[in-house]
Amino acid sequence: MSDASALPAGAEPSVRAPESGGIVLSPWFTPVRIALIIWGAMSLVAIIAKWQAIGALDLSDTDDAMRMAQVRDLLAGQGWWDLSQYRVNPAGGGVLMHWSRVVDAPLAAGILLLKPLFGQAMAERIVMTLWPPLLGAALSVACALGYRGLSDRRIAYAVPLFLIMSGYILVQFRPLRVDHHGWQIFLAMLIMAQALRPATWQAGLLGGLFAAALLAVSIEGLPIVALFAGLAALRWALHGRAEDRTRLCGYMGALAGGALLLQFATRGPEGLLGNWCDSLSAPYMAAFIAAAAVTFAAARAKPDQPWVRFLLLGLAGLSAAGALVWTEPQCANGPFAALDPIVVQYWYLNVLEGQPLWMSPPSSAIHVLVPSLIGLAGSLLAWRSCSAAIHRRNWATIIVALLGAAALSLLVLRSVSTAHVFALPGCAWLGLRAWAWARTIPSTLLRILASAAAALTLPLFGSMAVAAVLGLVIPSLNAEEDKAIEEVAAANPYQEDCLSPAAIAELNRLPTTTILTPIDLGAPVIFWTHHSLVATPHHRNKEAMADSIRVFAGDPGHAEALVRKQAATLIIFCRTANDFAKYRSARKDALAAQLYAGTPPTWLEAVPIASRAGLSVWRVKPE
Repeated sequence: MSDASALPAGAEPSVRAPESGGIVLSPWFTPVRIALIIWGAMSLVAIIAKWQAIGALDLSDTDDAMRMAQVRDLLAGQGWWDLSQYRVNPAGGGVLMHWSRVVDAPLAAGILLLKPLFGQAMAERIVMTLWPPLLGAALSVACALGYRGLSDRRIAYAVPLFLIMSGYILVQFRPLRVDHHGWQIFLAMLIMAQALRPATWQAGLLGGLFAAALLAVSIEGLPIVALFAGLAALRWALHGRAEDRTRLCGYMGALAGGALLLQFATRGPEGLLGNWCDSLSAPYMAAFIAAAAVTFAAARAKPDQPWVRFLLLGLAGLSAAGALVWTEPQCANGPFAALDPIVVQYWYLNVLEGQPLWMSPPSSAIHVLVPSLIGLAGSLLAWRSCSAAIHRRNWATIIVALLGAAALSLLVLRSVSTAHVFALPGCAWLGLRAWAWARTIPSTLLRILASAAAALTLPLFGSMAVAAVLGLVIPSLNAEEDKAIEEVAAANPYQEDCLSPAAIAELNRLPTTTILTPIDLGAPVIFWTHHSLVATPHHRNKEAMADSIRVFAGDPGHAEALVRKQAATLIIFCRTANDFAKYRSARKDALAAQLYAGTPPTWLEAVPIASRAGLSVWRVKPE
C-alpha cells in the first residue's frame, strides 16, 4: 500500500485501494466534493423521510420550539442584546434565556431573506428544513479538511461516509433540528482541525477563536475548550519548542479576547457584567483572562526545565479556577445546583441527555460506547504504525481528545456527539485497513464476507452488531430494548396528538392570557399559540417551574394560591403525556389526579376543546 502523505504539499492524490484491483477516483473527486456529495444525498433522503413532519412542523424537541420563539421575537423587533423571553413567566417579568444570538442569526437571516417571496410561515418552514442539513454539510467538509493531514490521506475521502453512519451526530442535523447542538459539534471539529495543523500562531489563534465561539453558543463546551488548552500546554511543557509555545499563546489569547468580543457582540454590556454560571459571563471570562495572563508570562520567561514549565502552566490553571470562584463562588457548584428539589425530581432527572450514561437503557449505552471504542482502537493502531513524528503527534492528539470527550460522554450523555466526531478518523483508518485486507483474500466467498465485515467499523453498523451479539448472550438486553421501544411508542408527540391543528386553532381563538401547563407542554404552546406560559423546560425559570409542578403534583390545598400567584387564567394539560402521568402518580389527591378523574376543584371550570388525544383546558374562576 502506498503512502499518499509522501506527495508534495497541496497535491491531491488519486485514491487507490491496495494493489489487487483497487478503486481509483478521478482527480475531480476531491475530499470536499466527496463530502458534499455524500452529505447532500443523505440530506435529500432525510428530507423525504421527514416530509410529513416538515409539512406539519412536528418538532421533536421542546428546545427547537423555544428557539424559534426566540427568533420570531427578534424578527418582531425585540432588541439584539435582549434575550429575555417575555411570554414565559410574565408575572415575574419574563425569563432571561441562556442561549446565544450566534444560533439565532442564520435562522433569522434566512427567514428575512425568504419572507418577501414566500411569507412568514413558509419562510420559517423552509429555513427549519434546510438550515440543519446545511450546517451538517459544513461539518462534513470540516471533517474532510481537518483529517486530511493524517498518515493515511484516504481518511479524508472516507470520513464523510463514516460521518453519515454516526447516529448521535446525524440526529443533530436532521431537518427541523434548529437548536444549538449542531453548532457545538461543528465548532468542536473546527478546534480539532486547528489542533492537527502544524504548530503556528495562526493555528492557535483560530483554535482559540473557535473555542470562544463554542462557549458563546453553550458553556457546555467548556470541558472541550479546556481539553484542547491542556493539549497545547502539554506539548510545550514536554518539549519546550518555540512553535508549541507560540500555538499555546495564540490559543489562550484568542480564547480570552474572542470570548470578550463575542459576548459583547451578542449580549452587549450586560453580558460582560452578568454573573451567570450556565452561560458565558464575567466569571468565565475572568478565568480565561487570568489563565492567558499567566501563560503569556510563562512564555515570556522561556524556562528551560520541563518541571518549571509544568509548574507555571499549573499555576495558570489554578489562576483560572481562582478567578472563576472569586468572581462567582456559586459557579463552583455547577449551573443546576440552585434548582428546587421538586424540579430536580420531576424534570431534571428525566432529561436523560444531561444525565450520566448509566442512567440510560443498556441499548443506548452500547450505541454510545461502541463508536468511541472502535475509533480509539483504530487511532491507537494508526499511531503505532506511524514512523513520521508529525503523524504520531497528530494521532496522539486525536487519541487524547477522544479519551477526554468519551470520558465526558460517560458523565453527560449529550456530549457523546463530540466524542463520536473525534472517533471518526480512527474508525475510518480501521475500516480502510480491514477492507484492504479483505481484498487480498483469494476465495471469492471469503473475500465478500470479509469485505462485509469491514463495514462493522462504521459506527452505526458496529453498534448494531455488538447489540445483536450481546442480545444473544444476555437475553435481558432484548427485554430492555423492547421496553424502550414500547415507551417511545407510548409517548405521543404533542403536535401529532394533543396539539392537533384543530386544538391549536381553538386555543388561538381564546383571548390572549397566561396558561399554566405541565413543564414539557410549555414550549410547544409558546410556539403554536399567542398565549403566555408560566413555565417551559428551561432551568433559569426555576421558581415558576417549581410552582407549576407543585400545582399538579403537590398539596392540592396550595394549588389555587400558586395558580393565582402566577396570574394564570387557564390550566392546560395533555392526558397522554408522560410528565402528566408522573404528576398523577405523585399523590392520589393531587390536582393532576383530580383533573384526570374528572373531579376538579370548585375554582376550575372546563373549557370544551377539540383534541384527538385529550388536550384538556380548564378556566380559573375569578376570586
